[in-house]
Amino acid sequence: MKKFFTVLGGMGTLATESYVRILDQRTPSKRDQDYLDYIVVNHATVPDRTSWILDHSKPSPTKALIEDIKQQSLLNPEFFVLICNTAHYSFDELQAATKVPILNMLQETVDEIKRIKPDAKRVGLLGTDGTMQSGIYDSYIQNAGYEEVKATPEIQEMTEDLIYHDIKEAGHSDGKKYHELVRKMIEEEHCDIVILGCTELSYAEEMDPETQYPVADSQSIIIDRTLERALKIRNESK
Repeated sequence: MKKFFTVLGGMGTLATESYVRILDQRTPSKRDQDYLDYIVVNHATVPDRTSWILDHSKPSPTKALIEDIKQQSLLNPEFFVLICNTAHYSFDELQAATKVPILNMLQETVDEIKRIKPDAKRVGLLGTDGTMQSGIYDSYIQNAGYEEVKATPEIQEMTEDLIYHDIKEAGHSDGKKYHELVRKMIEEEHCDIVILGCTELSYAEEMDPETQYPVADSQSIIIDRTLERALKIRNESK
């Protein structure tokens, strides 16, 4: 197989399934051959990213991801897609391990805000404790000229409950919890838009779409960038 890309997934598996499902749905197709060529690495045993970020004595996910990248680089993919926000904590180290470009989910998400909500000034962020405490989104949001608003301790506890208890542990989303998180960020914290900075939150959005308030869904956005890049590569190779 040539002119393909590799998805670095499994963090978690339901979110990876969501990425693949939506990507295929959005791909213009009338026959089998119209779909994209890609490899999905569902490395479910990658150590938890948040646990390691908060305590570096815990097993590191970076080592496992670098092994995946080096293995897949031998196959010469056109690009990688890293579909875990928190794993971008090690983005520079991961990119340094290969000459193959890795799409930057965080950068693409923040760039898309100007299209979703052109007049946005206060940008809210929802994500794991690892994403919030590491500040991995901070420079992207601030460099784009926005005021960053992070979840309050109450909202963060609710977010972690949805991500870890409902989705990762129980294997299903809770639409009421998800919509309440977004509502609190918009109405109580006065955000103009909310970044869904965790692919489990993107899974929640897929299951029960937010229709009242604007969100920047990191997984949905990286799916669009994946599709654009893959179709361009395909067209250029004809």
